[in-house]
Amino acid sequence: MNEDPVSIGRYLVQGALGRGAMGSIYKAHDPDIDRPVAIKLIRADLLESAEREDFIVRFRREAQAAGRCSHPNIVAIYDFALHQGNPFLAMEFVDGMTLSRARPAEGRFVVEDAIFVMLQVLGALQAAHLTGIVHRDIKPANIMVIGGTRVKVTDFGIARMDTSNLTQRDAIIGTPSYMSPEQCRGYVVDARSDIFSAGIVLFEMLAGCKPFTGSHSTEVLSKLLREPAPDVRQFAPAVPEALAAVVARSLSKPVADRYGSAAEMSAAIKAAAAAVGAAYDDRTIIAPLRPSAAESRPTAITSSRAGAMTGTGSFDPRLLDTLSRKLAELVGPIAPMLVQSAVRRATSFEGLCADLESKVELPAARQAFAQEVRRHLGPTAIRPGSATSTAGTQFTAQPAASIPVSPAEIERVQRALALHMGPMAKIMIKRALPQATSPQALWESLSGQITDEAGRKAFLDAWAQG
Repeated sequence: MNEDPVSIGRYLVQGALGRGAMGSIYKAHDPDIDRPVAIKLIRADLLESAEREDFIVRFRREAQAAGRCSHPNIVAIYDFALHQGNPFLAMEFVDGMTLSRARPAEGRFVVEDAIFVMLQVLGALQAAHLTGIVHRDIKPANIMVIGGTRVKVTDFGIARMDTSNLTQRDAIIGTPSYMSPEQCRGYVVDARSDIFSAGIVLFEMLAGCKPFTGSHSTEVLSKLLREPAPDVRQFAPAVPEALAAVVARSLSKPVADRYGSAAEMSAAIKAAAAAVGAAYDDRTIIAPLRPSAAESRPTAITSSRAGAMTGTGSFDPRLLDTLSRKLAELVGPIAPMLVQSAVRRATSFEGLCADLESKVELPAARQAFAQEVRRHLGPTAIRPGSATSTAGTQFTAQPAASIPVSPAEIERVQRALALHMGPMAKIMIKRALPQATSPQALWESLSGQITDEAGRKAFLDAWAQG
């Protein structure tokens, strides 16, 4: 296995996606179903025969664990087999980036983006926990962001199934910076261990740093075991108190003091988000890339960084900020990175817009984005100081005059729907408005877009509460 294989099982290898000491991940093509797949191929031949047999059993367990979890926020497992005596998994190919790479340049996620990501992670964990599976390695590297609007949890390679007898007490498995105290001690863990790890990820998104750090793993483990987690507001004072309380409870050292389930933590986050909406009634919950009004920090693209981003300063940074904010309504948190990448390739404003349009998956949304950008910004490149600059242009969706739904009600329904649908909420509302005959009809119509029953009920309860 010194060279990349041409094929693995029936799958045709197209290239390596990543490598590690124990194996590689490849992009491949499934000729039978005609779809791309990701192949995780493990070098079990490096192990002694007894260890190899046990390892293959464990690896097969990963396929069983992930295969039992059917959820939109979990990477699907298609197949498990052996290639030249080495186990491999054929998985859903995810064309996105890890949460680590999606991290904004300034270090911290906007509060709304962090909430949007974490609610999806918790949805995946709840689905896994209900089938008796504990992930045990929740971290940014195992959270994929797809198109900025969807999150998928991957790598159930060290997951513990409740029916498995392979996991031994006193065996530490996981990534030190994200492990729970009981996991550090090698104890048998349950769903609340994943809650602790999710709390660390949420802390890091909000604060821009991990709660437990050190120069080596021993120091990190010592802090995890002995020191209480710091208040996230020490690093990000603008984080709402209600959300900081959610983080603190998820990072409780005693297992019994944490949330009892991912669903319980998710409900607490939604309640905290609602509190933010009440405190800042001029803001929209889950509005990707827009910093908190209380933070007064720069947006993802600012004048001071424009030169480094564009290389030549060809485009007005204020124009790029407008593009980024508009694109964020459709693709979410990775919009500024898409804009930065497109700027490096663009030789004209038209080319820049065409590049960004290709990042919008839905054809109708793509067309709307193209039309609105050209209508508001024009087809020519705009340089700093130009008299034709349209910096500061605001894009707002105006409801049809004949629709009997007030702007305040539209804002309220958008805030509620965004908790479940993220940045797609605005698009869904715009589509539903022409058919709405009353505010209640609008809410009921949009509730049908929420797939899980509990979320749909919570959405309609928000309407009933007025």
